[in-house]
Amino acid sequence: MLQRRQLLFAAALAGAGRAVHSAPPSVYGLNLKFTDDHGAARALAEWQGRPVVLTMGYGACRSVCSSTLRTLEELQAEADHQGVPIEIVVASIDPQEDTPQAWAQYRKARKLARANWSFLSGSAGDTRRLARFLGLRFWRYDEHLMHDFRIVRLSTDGSIAATLDWDHRDASSLL
Repeated sequence: MLQRRQLLFAAALAGAGRAVHSAPPSVYGLNLKFTDDHGAARALAEWQGRPVVLTMGYGACRSVCSSTLRTLEELQAEADHQGVPIEIVVASIDPQEDTPQAWAQYRKARKLARANWSFLSGSAGDTRRLARFLGLRFWRYDEHLMHDFRIVRLSTDGSIAATLDWDHRDASSLL
């Protein structure tokens, strides 16, 4: 009986070892579909192979998203200064409110006209799946939508290469 348990334990460890050595997860493999602020259907896989900075937020946010937007603007300025091309993608955590029209107004009000910035809204399911992949938590509190501060740089294969959060605020790490 003891030998059988030892064999089962050894088999479980062997299986766990294979899982550890498997390829890192890719956001592009999640097959997530969105609509951008121009009303066009978009899949995150369209950005595969390009330098992408990705975050989530929502247009009506007055706290974390303001910090995120300032950080993204600073990152864009530094990328321009260094001559580093980047794509900035912001996906909504409140897709019912952040319609393509609402995102278009958001961009216009904040003078975010650059073509390398994209604002996306998706289904509730795809929104949750993207948030899980990014490790970004969001929840309702009374009438507010609360969420983490998290910006990531994706590697060309769609895995997370670098992360900014409340504990790691060096934006240059995303370039």
